[in-house]
Parts: sequence; structure tokens; C-alpha cells
Amino acid sequence: MKPASSLFFPPFCLDPVNECLWRDEQRIPLRGKTFAVLCCLLEHSGQLVPKAALFKAVWPDTYVSDSVLMTCISELRQALEDDRKRPRFIETMHRRGYCFIGTVRRPGSGARRPKSEPTPSSQSLDPNFVGRESEIAQLHKWLEKALNGERQIIFVTGEPGIGKTRWSKPFYRL
Repeated sequence: MKPASSLFFPPFCLDPVNECLWRDEQRIPLRGKTFAVLCCLLEHSGQLVPKAALFKAVWPDTYVSDSVLMTCISELRQALEDDRKRPRFIETMHRRGYCFIGTVRRPGSGARRPKSEPTPSSQSLDPNFVGRESEIAQLHKWLEKALNGERQIIFVTGEPGIGKTRWSKPFYRL
């Protein structure tokens, strides 16, 4: 099963027409079946995809062992630079299947976040940090625009020692 249009999960883009995965401007090579597994996981983003459903979608009318699927998942994790123990994209649901947990967006649509992922507005500021609430709120607004596909460039500038790193850290925790 291939998605009808490109899917974005920063910093990656899945191009179903040309059957390739991109990281920014770099093409990430994937084997055909590995690409098909990724497509299936992305189409069901945020949901458990049982192993049986992956076998049916990627290897219809063919018997393959669990190790073949595990090899594809391993290749995907390597391509996405995803850690099995601290996943950003593919979570293993032991003995059941896999779940794509990254933020997925189609062109012209808003981002689809897993229910467990906080939205920028739901983030609370560091209680030990005084001031800069309006600046951090603005960063969250810009992040939300970026997640919804609006391109922009943001510069955080100032002379050394004024706290640029300190006040932007809550933003990076998203």
C-alpha cells in the first residue's frame, strides 16, 4: 500500500511516486520491501500496525518469517537514525507489531501528532526561569506554523552572554 501523496515527518519526506525517502536534499536508499513497510506504517501513523497486517500488505500470498519483517524494521531504523530503545519514529509493540510515532504531515494539511505528543501551547515553561515568556510563546507560534507547512526562517541573535541559549531551551524540548 503506497500513500497517494508525499508524506513529511521532519526532517524526512517520503515520495511514493518515485518510491524514495529523502532527508532534506539527500536521497536515502531503501529496498523495495523496506520502503513498502515504511509506507504502511506511515499510512497508519499513531496506530498499532499488527505484524499480520504488515505481512498481508507487503508480502501478500507469500509466507515469510518474522525475521524478514524485523530486518526491514532494522533497515528503517538505520535509515531514519532511530534508536530502538528511545524511538522518535518507529515504536515496537512487543509480539504485536509496530507503531509510527513521529509527526506526519501531508502537503496542504495540518500535522498529525500522536496523542501522547504535547503541543507547543501545552508545554509549561521552566518554573526556575524568570522572564522571556512572550519570546518563548512567539517561538511556539512559529513552530506551530512550521509544523503546518508554512516555511520560515527564525534568527535568535544578540551579544554573547545575554541568555539566548537559556531562553530557547524550552523550545527545543518539543
